[in-house]
Amino acid sequence: MILASYFHMRCLFAGIFGLAMTVASLGNSALAAQSSWQGDPSIGEARLVSAVTATGDLDALPLGVEFVLSPGWKIYWRTPGEAGLAPIVDLSQSPTSGLEGRFAWPMPTRFDAFGFDNFGYENAVILPFDVRGHVAGTAVQVTAELEALACADICVPLTATLDLQLPDGEALPSSHAQAMAQYAAMVPRRSDESGYSASGPSIRIDQLTAVQGGLFVRLADDGPPVVDLFVEGVDGVAFKAPQTRGDGLFLAAVPADKVDLAGRQLALTISAPPEMAEIRAQAGTTGMPETAVSALSFRIIAIAFLGGLILNLMPCVLPVLALKLSAVLVAVGAPRNVLRLRFLAGAAGIVTSFLLLAAGLAALRLAGGTVGWGIQFQNPVFLGVMIAMLGVFALSLIDRVVIPVPRFVQALTRTSAGTSAGPDGQSYRGDFLAGMLATILATPCSAPFVGTAVAAALSGGMVDLFGIFLAMGVGLAAPWMLVAANPSLVAMLPRPGPWMAWMKRVLALLLVGTMVWLGSVLATVISGEGTRTASNVLWQPWSMQAMQDSLAAGTPVFVDVTADWCVTCKANKALVLDRDPVAGIFGAAVADGSLVLLRADWTRPDKEIAAFLARHGRYGIPFNMLLTPDGRNDTILGEILTPSAITRALENVAQTAK
Repeated sequence: MILASYFHMRCLFAGIFGLAMTVASLGNSALAAQSSWQGDPSIGEARLVSAVTATGDLDALPLGVEFVLSPGWKIYWRTPGEAGLAPIVDLSQSPTSGLEGRFAWPMPTRFDAFGFDNFGYENAVILPFDVRGHVAGTAVQVTAELEALACADICVPLTATLDLQLPDGEALPSSHAQAMAQYAAMVPRRSDESGYSASGPSIRIDQLTAVQGGLFVRLADDGPPVVDLFVEGVDGVAFKAPQTRGDGLFLAAVPADKVDLAGRQLALTISAPPEMAEIRAQAGTTGMPETAVSALSFRIIAIAFLGGLILNLMPCVLPVLALKLSAVLVAVGAPRNVLRLRFLAGAAGIVTSFLLLAAGLAALRLAGGTVGWGIQFQNPVFLGVMIAMLGVFALSLIDRVVIPVPRFVQALTRTSAGTSAGPDGQSYRGDFLAGMLATILATPCSAPFVGTAVAAALSGGMVDLFGIFLAMGVGLAAPWMLVAANPSLVAMLPRPGPWMAWMKRVLALLLVGTMVWLGSVLATVISGEGTRTASNVLWQPWSMQAMQDSLAAGTPVFVDVTADWCVTCKANKALVLDRDPVAGIFGAAVADGSLVLLRADWTRPDKEIAAFLARHGRYGIPFNMLLTPDGRNDTILGEILTPSAITRALENVAQTAK
């Protein structure tokens, strides 16, 4: 009897102990308000967390999906960028039926994956996930089927089934409440109809315009500086990091061709610490009308003018030096009014040629073709015509031919009295055409400021294109205008004499030399052979795949975009890239595998190279860039290379790698 009672007592105590442990376990689970971790610790793990310990009378349960990622691994934002997959959660298998959940997305960061711009999170993040559809005041059992993509050097799926049980009762803050509140505070608030966002009260969009290859965005001047900007609203289209263009920002679209953004309703998520905002606006209708000047401002006009002025001093001045000097020589000893008109005719030829270039690029853009500075030198017909014209000018210098001029040009050479200029009229027409030819021959060069001006022109509207090209034309014509304003400058030359005949012969030889150079370019364009096949041991032919493979392997890449018709490119190679100390540094880096040198040949049309340039906001060459695997220390170098600029960029990458 005693043994039976003892046995029953032990069973009773065991039952009570088991019940107590169960209750304690449920209590701890409720207080913890979390599921178990699932995933691979070497890549990333996820769990479901709650900011409250019970459901209370809440209509929306403040849950969140918490990710902890190993170093180098990342997950994606709601819009992944050029590649990737945003996390999704399915609640259909939850024991509590009718549940629906919605993510709120903290501000992401931009990172590079395989050469693509992607948006997401690294290290650790909690994505707020509000759940609705339950009966308030009752217990809720959540089963969340999670699908995410974690990427580093490779991408692997991160899937998990996350179970969380919240009892009924008072909704007290859980141990996760503070951390979840911090991530919830990092979610940009959507703006109202007036464009006001509670999380970014100073952020305003003054203008959003669809331009060639992307978007132009101008924000209010009184707002904080923009760190990054993310654009959503067009399926299959991503946008590169914002770049300063005039008084606003340009975001290149990927892919850039055949993307019609005008009239699209877009969402712009703007990071401008300490503020941030999500603003919805329609491209082409926000702020100034679409036909207004988007990038045109005093600053960009000044840059375009300086670029044109500096073109007079660039290496490309050599092919047109004969034309410039001949314009001065033939004017020696002429009356002041004739000198003034001759140099004004040359300036008019320069400005006219820039406007014709703008018109040609505008027509090419409307036709869906590739636009760029100097791309006419990729056309064999154009090269043939230029060689013929140079031959005519060379013969005219030694008085073997008279240049015929159409009537519309003759109208420009009338005297102030309204009569034909007589013998000088032919000179005026020659000066006009010489100015045009000088401009066309200068386009293979991209001088300092020219690249910025051309990028603003080709990424803006039609008003931008013509306004900026007009400013560059005035800059290139400035020396002609200076002499026209003060003809006495010509009097500084020696008096006319036999020396002029000899000088004209020398200048004619320079033009013949230019013809030989253009002939070699023509032969290269026709044969299809060029820099791509002439690379030395250090340099490899560029391709998008080769560049991405090197970056994916963790090796920085130095890209040189060049062409046989680009005089500045040849000067950069002869004076910097192929000469010590840069050549020695490149050789050592290539030998130890810490750098890959890729040379892209744009002598002939190449859509992949054109897309690469446009992706970085450039439309002309030379273009030199150092790309790093993580994209954080990418460096675009100036048009005129210097050893110090290259070594500084390489040292910066080496220090970061350490």
